[in-house]
Amino acid sequence: MGLFTGLLTLPLAPVRGVAWIAEQVMEEMERELYDEESIRREFLQLELDFEDGLIDEEERQVREDTLMERLAMSQAGDDQAVQGDG
Repeated sequence: MGLFTGLLTLPLAPVRGVAWIAEQVMEEMERELYDEESIRREFLQLELDFEDGLIDEEERQVREDTLMERLAMSQAGDDQAVQGDG
């Protein structure tokens, strides 16, 4: 990057910094969302909430379906990563 270009784009540096931070936060959220260990903990908490009467059968089923979808996506992502390495 030349001096002139650097000077012209200098006012955009804070915007680029914020965009980079937003990307990092989004990546971490996705890692957490599809982390199998995290999903398993949520399954356990779901069962505990149901047994304690905090949620009903319908809510349990909806949340369980969502967790199953996340787990399937997580495992599909792991399979793609393994295939990409080979």
